[in-house]
Amino acid sequence: MNIDFNQLNQGGALDRILSTLPYPLDKEELISHAQTSGANPQIVNAMRQTLPDETFSSPEDIKQIIRRRQQQGH
Repeated sequence: MNIDFNQLNQGGALDRILSTLPYPLDKEELISHAQTSGANPQIVNAMRQTLPDETFSSPEDIKQIIRRRQQQGH
């Protein structure tokens, strides 16, 4: 899956979702909270496919991983 961070965050959608979540969260909790917070399917799929199975402490942790995967073309 090609990840385009700017497309995922179009209109601040990803930032809004990530800023409302109760950290720390593991990957499954993150995806579940994102879905109930109204994240669009593209954001949920990107999280599912790009994020490692670990615990995230902040929105910036998640955005850094997504950006890194975009740069790697992963």
